[in-house]
Amino acid sequence: MKFFILFTVLLSLNLFSINSTDRIVVAKEIITLDDRYQNIDAIFIKGDRIHSVGSKDKLSKEFPDIRVDTSHENNIIVPGFIEHHIHPLLAGITMNSEIVAIDDWDVPHKKSAGVRDRDGYLKRLSTIENNMSDAEELLVSWGFHHYFHGKLTRQDLDLISKDRPILIIHRSFHEFIMNSSALNLFGITEKDLGHLNKEEKNLASFKEGHFAERGLIAVMPKVMKYIAAPQRIIAGLKITEKYIHQNGITLIANPGSMHDKNIQKAKNFVFGDKETPFRSLYIPSALYMLEHTDILNLLEETKKQLSWGQGKVEFLPNHIKLFTDGAMYSQNMVLRDGYLDGHQGAWLMENDIFKDAFRLFWDAGYQIHVHQNGDAGLDRLLDVLDENMQRNPRKDHRTTVVHFGYSAFDQIERMKRLGVIVSANPYYVPVLSDLYSRKGVGYERSQQMVRLGDVNRAGIVLSLHSDMPMAPASPLVLMHSAVNRVNYADEVAGPNQRISAITALKGVTLNSAYTLGIEDNYGSITPGKFANFTILSENPLSIDPLRIDQINVEGTIVEGRLFQK
Repeated sequence: MKFFILFTVLLSLNLFSINSTDRIVVAKEIITLDDRYQNIDAIFIKGDRIHSVGSKDKLSKEFPDIRVDTSHENNIIVPGFIEHHIHPLLAGITMNSEIVAIDDWDVPHKKSAGVRDRDGYLKRLSTIENNMSDAEELLVSWGFHHYFHGKLTRQDLDLISKDRPILIIHRSFHEFIMNSSALNLFGITEKDLGHLNKEEKNLASFKEGHFAERGLIAVMPKVMKYIAAPQRIIAGLKITEKYIHQNGITLIANPGSMHDKNIQKAKNFVFGDKETPFRSLYIPSALYMLEHTDILNLLEETKKQLSWGQGKVEFLPNHIKLFTDGAMYSQNMVLRDGYLDGHQGAWLMENDIFKDAFRLFWDAGYQIHVHQNGDAGLDRLLDVLDENMQRNPRKDHRTTVVHFGYSAFDQIERMKRLGVIVSANPYYVPVLSDLYSRKGVGYERSQQMVRLGDVNRAGIVLSLHSDMPMAPASPLVLMHSAVNRVNYADEVAGPNQRISAITALKGVTLNSAYTLGIEDNYGSITPGKFANFTILSENPLSIDPLRIDQINVEGTIVEGRLFQK
């Protein structure tokens, strides 16, 4: 009785060190990504942190009162996967739509096989429409790609149904196509495009029901009232939450979050509670904010969003997202040598606005993440960075090139000299390199798209992301894409741009943490860092590289807590 009273007093005073969740986790292999801790098979988790690592025998002897957990002794443990760039809102809309895409998708509630020809696409869409019971229900479908499926217009969709509203979301999410009924439902008219300049108006056609890039931004608020309605978006976010977890992700970031407090509340509602199996970090978008404010108020508007998070959802201070050119899937990236068919890419921020915004955030000490897809877009980014480095030099600024679709070899050394880092989407290579070698861009440039090999050889910090839904939010799929670069023609696109499995693993763990400025707490299995691990069936560093995407995720441990798959 006296011992029980003493135990209770010590526990209440926080002097008794053993926590019920403290344990020594044993695995078949543990990949720490910390050179100081190699050839280990056990981790001592104390609370939400890593206390010690070593052999099972050593830790058991050193901490004899700590429970030994052998439930993962046949598995491989790696640092918790980090998804540097995902769009929860767009992913939620996608997960809650009819997926008819060029690639296969396996989401928690259904599977969708890829279709890559026009007849197959229109047939699949018609079948979906015919199977809908409510004749007035809005049909939202994501995944259309004009280079695979051909041009799609309002008139084509009217042939599928004149009465049912149909909204087609392009694979890039930078373009919408609607039938007449959808235009009426959303209340879209020619007047909505009246404020666009001549160049921007070329990206929108009310007659054809097609809206892209800046033309899409003009009508987006009217459409979002429907496709991001609370009940619909919460359902989509819940599916997204399951999808993220089943792929072993322990932390996500959203560079370029939507500037809408109500939508953020929906994200907080789903992702913010303690049962969410990952933490979320958000970064504001200057592009979206400039739709609501001017450059003079941009910094203050950015700071306001620091209070928008809740629970496991946080906004990263001193981080901002800017944009250069358009989407890869739309072939709206801006290229130095243009396109084979003569069309032009699109700038997402006018040059003067981009320069002013960059300077504003640079002088405020922000880390600037910049969406870029074409080599001319990269030139614009590097020119502005160079100008600001000369005017106001900064160390360890970590300006981040985001997506990194097309670049030129001569830009690599300049990137290194200027101190930029890269967060790349390697999934572009398997799905686009073959087609783009023949359409729009050409063979030589498309073989070298997402030139990760050159970046790695230059010693530039490299991380990988999905930009979900631009790619599946699966770090194993991203690793597979970067290591193998096998495209739809079953050919290796640019063998010199492949990277090793260890570099790819760092790209979805340690280097992703570095890209977010959180490497002191995340990214490797190091004493003192958060106990975030992904539990795998096989070792991605020793398996046949062509089987990396076939490794099973068995579960995750997030801040010391086990989340079963």
